[in-house]
Amino acid sequence: MYTLDFKPLDAHALELIKEYSSNSRYLGSDYSYFAYLIWFEQVEYAEGDRALFLRAFFDGRLRYWQPLVKDGQTAMGAIAQLPPLCTFFGCSEGFSAQLSEEYASCYDRNYSEYIYLTEDFISLVGKRYNAKRNHVHKFKALYNYEMTPYKPDDRGEVLAFEEEWFESHRFDSENAERSAMREREIMFAAIDATAEGKTVCDLLRVDGKLVGFSVGERLSDECAVIIYEKADTAYDGIYSFLAHEFAARNFSDCKYINRQEDMGLEGLRKSKLSYCPEFLLDKYVLEPRRVAGRDIYTSVLGYDVAPLKEDHFNIVMSFLQDGIASLADKKFFLNYKDSELMGVLGNGHMLGAFDGDALIATVGVDLDREYGKKLAEICGDNSGRQFYEFSGIMVKEEYRGKGIARALCGEAISWARREIAGSTLCAVVQKGNIPSERNLLGLGFKLSGRAPYKEYDFEYFTLEI
Repeated sequence: MYTLDFKPLDAHALELIKEYSSNSRYLGSDYSYFAYLIWFEQVEYAEGDRALFLRAFFDGRLRYWQPLVKDGQTAMGAIAQLPPLCTFFGCSEGFSAQLSEEYASCYDRNYSEYIYLTEDFISLVGKRYNAKRNHVHKFKALYNYEMTPYKPDDRGEVLAFEEEWFESHRFDSENAERSAMREREIMFAAIDATAEGKTVCDLLRVDGKLVGFSVGERLSDECAVIIYEKADTAYDGIYSFLAHEFAARNFSDCKYINRQEDMGLEGLRKSKLSYCPEFLLDKYVLEPRRVAGRDIYTSVLGYDVAPLKEDHFNIVMSFLQDGIASLADKKFFLNYKDSELMGVLGNGHMLGAFDGDALIATVGVDLDREYGKKLAEICGDNSGRQFYEFSGIMVKEEYRGKGIARALCGEAISWARREIAGSTLCAVVQKGNIPSERNLLGLGFKLSGRAPYKEYDFEYFTLEI
C-alpha cells in the first residue's frame, strides 16, 4: 500500500541525498542542489524503505527522479513504494533497462551529461589534447595571472563582472533575458555556498583584474561536477586554462569530472566534445506502458464523467497542481497530501470530467470518518450525524465559467444520496473564494462555521443528504 508523504525539499533532504549518494556510483548531476535541483520551483522528497524519492511538477506533469537506494534495496523494490503509473525522467540506461517491461523509454541526446576522466582532463597528455595544451600554454605565456579561492569579500567584484557581461550581451527574447537573470541568481547561490563548504569557487585575475571564475561541487569521492564557468574571451585560451586549472586545484583526487549537458546548443556541444569525454551519461524519460483506464458511466455538459481510482493518482495530482499554478490566489485550493489523495481515491469517491483523454475537472467525497467528526465539531453540530468532506473541486483553467464544476458536483451529491444517505457533506473553502462559495450555495450548501488554519481563513459549508 502506498504510504509515502512527500514534503518540500529542506536541509534534512539535502543531508539524506548526501547520505544516499555516498552509497551510489551514479555520476549524474541530478541530485546536486546547486547544479540541478535549485532550477525547479518546488522539489519534494520522501524517504521510504531504504529508498529516497524526489519529484517535481513541471511541463504539466508530476515527474519523479530515479530513486536513490541503499544496500539491500532494488529499483523494482523502490518503485513498488510509489503510486501507480509514475513518470520518471533523467534516468540512467541501467535503471531504464531494469524497468523495460513496465516502462517505455525515450532518449534525448540534448540532456546527456559529459563525463571526463580527471587524470586525462588535467594532464592533457596525447595528440588529441594538442589544441587544449596549446591554449593553456598560450594563456600562461601571454598573461600575468593569478588564481585564488573565492572569499566573501570578493562578492562585489564578481557581481560587477557579471553586470558588465549582462549589459554587453544582446538577448534574443525576453525569455532569454529572464533565463539569464535566473541563472545569475543560481550562480550566486552556488558561490555563496562556498562559505559553508558545500561548493568551491576560484577566481582568475590578470594584472589584478577579475577575468573569469568557476564554481564546482564534489558529488562523491568518485565524481565532481562543474556548476558554472564564465570568462572574458578577450583573453586568448582563457576557457581552456580556467577549466584545466580549476579541476587541477580542486578535484585531482576524483576519478571523474561531470561538465553537465549541452542542451542541444551547437557551440556548447562542440566545446564539450573538444575536451574528449570518457563517455556520455545518457538520460531517459520513462513512461508506464500500462495506461490507467476509466469506466465512463455518465456525462455532464457533453463531457465524459468517470470515477477516479488509485491508478489515477499521478494523473489527478498533476491535474490539481497544474490547477493551483493557474490560480490568482494559491490559497483558494489547499492541495491534498499524498496519503489524503490516496485515501479519497482508494476509499472515498472521486469523479473526473474528461474532454477526450484530458482530465478537466474533479470533485471528491472523503469517507474518512475521524476527519468527519472534526468537521462536525468545527461546525458545532451535535446531532450525531456523520460528516464527510466534500473536496477536490477543481476545473482546468480554460474550462472555468462553463458550469462544469456545478454539474460535476451535482453528480457527486447524487452518488452520496444513494450511498451515504443520512450524513452531512462539508466543504472547506478559503474565505474570499467567491466562485467556490457561489457554486456551493447554488448546490444547496449553507455556511455553518469559520476557523483559521495556519495562513488560511476557512469557511465550512454543509449539506445534509
